[in-house]
Amino acid sequence: MNTQTRALAPGQVFVSLNFDDCLASQLQAASMLQARGMRGTFFINSGKLGMSDRLTLDQVRALRDAGHEIGGHTLTHPHLTSLSPDEQRKEICNDRVALLNAGFRVTSFAYPFGDEDSTTRQIVIDCNYNSARESGGLRVPGGGSGSPYAESVPPRDAYTIRTHGSVQDTTSLDTLKAYVTNAENSGGGWVPIVFHHICGPCNPPQQYSISPANLMAFLDWLAPRVSRGTTVVVMDTVIGGSLKPPVSWPPSQLFKNPSLETDSNGDGTPDCWQRGGFGTNTFTWTRTSDAHSGSWAQQVRISSYTNGDRKLISLQDSGTCAPASTAGHRYRISAWYKSTVQVRFKAYIRDSSGAWSYWSQGPLLPAASSYTFAEWTTAGAPSTALRLSLGMSLDRVGTLTVDDFTLTDVDATTAAREGEGYRRLEHVEEVEATMSP
Repeated sequence: MNTQTRALAPGQVFVSLNFDDCLASQLQAASMLQARGMRGTFFINSGKLGMSDRLTLDQVRALRDAGHEIGGHTLTHPHLTSLSPDEQRKEICNDRVALLNAGFRVTSFAYPFGDEDSTTRQIVIDCNYNSARESGGLRVPGGGSGSPYAESVPPRDAYTIRTHGSVQDTTSLDTLKAYVTNAENSGGGWVPIVFHHICGPCNPPQQYSISPANLMAFLDWLAPRVSRGTTVVVMDTVIGGSLKPPVSWPPSQLFKNPSLETDSNGDGTPDCWQRGGFGTNTFTWTRTSDAHSGSWAQQVRISSYTNGDRKLISLQDSGTCAPASTAGHRYRISAWYKSTVQVRFKAYIRDSSGAWSYWSQGPLLPAASSYTFAEWTTAGAPSTALRLSLGMSLDRVGTLTVDDFTLTDVDATTAAREGEGYRRLEHVEEVEATMSP
């Protein structure tokens, strides 16, 4: 089983043949690869399986059974950075869950359109992928010297693996060969090559396509290069690592009364929450109708300040309201807020003696004149933590209004582990991907 990223000898090249978007025309590419002892990585949009001109689930299973790698590519192939973080998590995490539950080993991800930013990258990590591939970043033949001819092994960043961009109908056979020979002649490295439609002429025309004749000619040229140290491998073979558990989105909400609507005793403080704080400061609390959703939100105003803070945090009880903590698990809190000054999230833990203590805090969040979404992911919970309390705090003169909290366990996998497909995969040893002879 792969346990770490492979290393390359000087001048050695790995070529990974990638096929995106679960297109039915890619079956002929798989047959061409298999006839030459090669295997590819097929990045699948699970939400598109069985649609017109797309692969069916049975066909993807046949690819797997033939030794090809199956990777994730989101449910529906959106521009991820145009979506909210939660929408991105649904696309990325739930695509992987669907593929795992169908019986596939899924460790590699490809960003649709190569569209990603730091938020998207972190979500891919949180969804338990081992790697992610972008579009571009490597030097094309005749291009400037600012980029390398090949990705390094191990890669510069396993979650932004570089390529030459997608093969297009204008990409010549000589250009494909140059992707490889330039890498060979510049010290070696990793050359992922991205294909989409396999047709020529395509009807209707497809910009991101290669003719079967050109693909066959390229594979025939590539196969003998194993003698000089150039081998065809799937993405997972290069990256390595264990198969991580599935992560569904949205996970279970851990806060009680997260929208702050219920106040059973009418004291102004929402059930399962408390108005906390310490230090020398003058403050007022208000149950306000200026809510993000529903009828009520909470507002705190500090009019004079020497030290300390004021905060709305989940109730620090023995477990009726306070969620249980799992050692090592990360927790993500989010809320909608507006404020006249900077604010931040804070976290507290309860130990076996029943004592509550400060644990951690998030970065300062900017002032916001209208309701703004914010979230923070904690580090792994300490082994001494049995219960959690989290919320948002104000530690200077100003006003904070907050509503609609969520708290989720980023590393919770119990429910996902019950999926039959993943249970099967847990007990199957990883099979090394077939290389070219």
